[in-house]
Amino acid sequence: MKKIVITGILVAALSLSCDDTRKAFHENYLEFVMHTDSLEVVHDAMIVSHEQLKTDTRTLSQKLKDVEETDSIAMADLQKHQMLLKQQSETLKKLKSIIESHSELKAYFMSDSISLTQMEQQLTDMEVNNEEIAARLNQIKTELKTIEAEQEALKQSSEEE
Repeated sequence: MKKIVITGILVAALSLSCDDTRKAFHENYLEFVMHTDSLEVVHDAMIVSHEQLKTDTRTLSQKLKDVEETDSIAMADLQKHQMLLKQQSETLKKLKSIIESHSELKAYFMSDSISLTQMEQQLTDMEVNNEEIAARLNQIKTELKTIEAEQEALKQSSEEE
């Protein structure tokens, strides 16, 4: 009889422990979702800046093509900018799909059908994804600032001629 009571107490303790762990994982998940949401806002702002810079690059490229004495180095710089902007566009699309995948997990993650091990793995994956997204967005932001500065210099030099 003692063994049955002790076993019952252990099972109850494990159940409560699992519920506490599950609750903690749910809270961690919600924190990651908030972080992902803020990354999505930054991502969307980055897309707006990116699209504006692509338009500016096309405009500047056309202006420089119209000027016969255009420096070949300036044209090469613009081509480099266009290639970089194309790569960034592809990267931004990939990041958007990762961000969207986080929100798609919510119903599954918040259900009781997912094991604690799976929850922990999902949280680890989300953390890695969010760190990667933040790093790539920072890199793109730096690249966009560099392109803007270089194009501003090109505009000024073309206006002086």
